Order: sequence, then structure tokens, then C-alpha cells
Amino acid sequence: MAQFARPDADTSVGNWSASSGTNRYAMIDESSTDDSDYISVTDNFGSSEAITFSLSSVTDPASGSTHSVVVRASEDMGMGAVTLNVNLKDGGTSIKNQDFNPGSSAGNHTMTLSTAQANNISSSGYGDLTLVLTATDGSGMGTTTTVYQAYFTCPDASASTALPMAMNTYKQLRY
Repeated sequence: MAQFARPDADTSVGNWSASSGTNRYAMIDESSTDDSDYISVTDNFGSSEAITFSLSSVTDPASGSTHSVVVRASEDMGMGAVTLNVNLKDGGTSIKNQDFNPGSSAGNHTMTLSTAQANNISSSGYGDLTLVLTATDGSGMGTTTTVYQAYFTCPDASASTALPMAMNTYKQLRY
């Protein structure tokens, strides 16, 4: 099983807008893909446009395996003109950031954390994760970037403790 931390509040919205309403996080927090609601920004010719979200809490899985961030995004020019930087932070500390070039149709972009990077998330940090998305138009044409969904995923806490508990039970039964 896996845990999912989804955007649960807008921390800093910059020039990003919501397809409806005022809460940007509510446009990209769904558990099932829904491209009918989204956030977008038109980059004004090479400037960087950032938005920051707090993420819902998950329990420390006590394992550094299979941690990732998935962002579903597109850009209107379809020329690979936009660089979308995805930055996962534990408080003020960047755990990992990675650049993606969204295409003209909505697609998932996955940033996978190494075990060492995942282990850099403090145990209290699993309740203090933030996600920063920064769109930069390298073409100078005023390209619009659209994000439909974003989330962080890691193993379920019980999954990482099941084997040691099972081994302990086995040892107790052996004696």
C-alpha cells in the first residue's frame, strides 16, 4: 500500500490562477485524474512563475524506498518551451527538485527520490512537506503552463514495519 500527500493549502500563489474558485490547491488535489479543473500561469517572456503548496500529512514510513512526486501538466505551445521545476521541501530544506518539459497534451511527470534523498526527510517532516512548482518560458513567447494534479507518495507506514514484526513473532514461536 502507499500513502499520498496532496496539496491542502495555498502557501504562495504568485501569478497562478485557478480554473474556478480561488483555492488553487483544490484544483490539483484530486485522488483520481480530473483534467477539467486545473491551475495555470502565462509566463511573461522568460520570467519564472512559482506557486507553493503545503501537503497533507503522511506517517513516516521508516523506509527510504519508493518515494516520488507526480505532477500532471501541459503547456499550450507544445514546443517544449516551458521548463516546469518541481521542488519537494521539508520545511525550508529542499529534498529534491527536477525540471520537466510538459508537452502540448496533459501528461504525468514523475520525480523519483533516491533512498538517500527520502531519508533526508525528517520524521516530523512528513507532516511539514511543501511542493513548489515553477514554470519558466524559454521561448519568450508568453507560454501558458497548466497543472492538473500533483501529489507526493511514499510507502504505507505499516508496510515497512510488517516484516520485522513478523520476524519477531517467528522468533518467539521458535523458542
